[in-house]
Amino acid sequence: MQQLAFYEQVPSYRRVIELEGASRAAELALIGDEETIAAGIQRYYDAGATEVVLTTTELAGPDDQHRTWALAGALAADRADSSAAAALPAK
Repeated sequence: MQQLAFYEQVPSYRRVIELEGASRAAELALIGDEETIAAGIQRYYDAGATEVVLTTTELAGPDDQHRTWALAGALAADRADSSAAAALPAK
């Protein structure tokens, strides 16, 4: 997970890594199928996150990267739809 080691050198990311009780950025990475990633992202929102930023690595090929971004788009659309519905006045 050398590609994630960069984050260990940035003070703000280092602080998050430490607050999570991890020693390496790779320990906080969401890696898995669509269901695993969606559940992991939802845990951030459930914990109070108002914005979640995603990035991909070169660990997988282009097909897997496309699947990741397709999932991210679908989750963002679902979230926007839910937010819009919640903002509608009650009947």
